[in-house]
Amino acid sequence: MKTIPILPDIALHELRTADAADIFAAIDGERAYLGRWLPFVQFTRSEEDSLRFVRSVLEAPYREAVFTIRDGERFIGLIGFKSTDPLARTTEIGYWLREAWQGRGIVTTAVRALCRMAREELAMRCVAIKCATGNGPSNRIPQRLGFTLDHVEHRAELLEDGRYTDANVYLLNLADRNTSVRP
Repeated sequence: MKTIPILPDIALHELRTADAADIFAAIDGERAYLGRWLPFVQFTRSEEDSLRFVRSVLEAPYREAVFTIRDGERFIGLIGFKSTDPLARTTEIGYWLREAWQGRGIVTTAVRALCRMAREELAMRCVAIKCATGNGPSNRIPQRLGFTLDHVEHRAELLEDGRYTDANVYLLNLADRNTSVRP
């Protein structure tokens, strides 16, 4: 199992089937908070739903790297690649973090680590991050790291409250060797 230390006591751990219980407990315990911006929360009603998600990642024909974010042994969030196109050498990073751990630079540091992995291990040329336009904290992560706002996807996701949200799409060009993620 791959582990990437990112901060003292905080590490990314490669997703495994046993993580389903922790994922569900976090979602269920913070349903109102996470559901404000994450459409999958409304469809995650049991541990079995989380297990189906984990299995879909682990059993996909093109397996994308997805990691739990842990403070010691405590599960605090997820981060990983999605919508990867190995021929175009593009990928997207998605993430979420439990409320109590936000504002500490955890996701910023984790995104930086995944950008490094995308360039050095996966040979990606471009990384995207999509954030609901109204989700300020999530938008500040790619902005802080030097991503460029490329466009806005209108009515990008249907949220639990029945409204659609637009999404800012940020890009980072990794093909240029002079491009680096901001510290």
